[in-house]
Amino acid sequence: MKLLLVDDQNVVRESLAKALRDEPDVTLVVEAESARDALSQKNRQPFDVVVIELSLADRCGTELIRQLKSFGETRVLVLSTFRDEFRVGEAMRAGADGYLSKRCRMKELIDAIRTVAKGRTAVSPDVSAAMVRALQRRDAARGDVLASLSERERQVLRLLAMGSSAKEVAAHLAISVKTVETHRARLCAKVATHSVADLTRLAVRAGLIDI
Repeated sequence: MKLLLVDDQNVVRESLAKALRDEPDVTLVVEAESARDALSQKNRQPFDVVVIELSLADRCGTELIRQLKSFGETRVLVLSTFRDEFRVGEAMRAGADGYLSKRCRMKELIDAIRTVAKGRTAVSPDVSAAMVRALQRRDAARGDVLASLSERERQVLRLLAMGSSAKEVAAHLAISVKTVETHRARLCAKVATHSVADLTRLAVRAGLIDI
């Protein structure tokens, strides 16, 4: 795995990097002490998982998550001192794939990185309750979103959730790829996600596809 560690606490970041480099399935660990540095590193090469602290001197951590997720299938794991419902909820809405408290042990972090890299969600026990409450609020809000979707948005959502590419959706609906991307961006904005899995769940809840 190729990892990017983003934390402006040098001792913490350097200690984590040293420990992670000893793992047999970790091939690269790159350090970034700021959001700007993180984005610069991400532009240079792909990473399997980006581990970030929400509290950064130069940028809000949730803003960085959104920017990282815009690269595509970037997996983001938050490792933070914050454990409150507000911060956890903000991180998840921004697109985080997991959330750990810095109270966790090194083995928990390593296991979480591997879990997130496989496309699953990882949460440390001491933030799980906060995450459940945050996700419940998000799901309730998404229920309201379903009623506001236009017929075209529902068509695009259904096809994307079924695994069609933007080009395939465009051909099926006889619209341009640019229009499909615009609809997809609006859908993601409405449900505060960049995750295809989240869009799929939304399509299921709307009765657009079966599982």
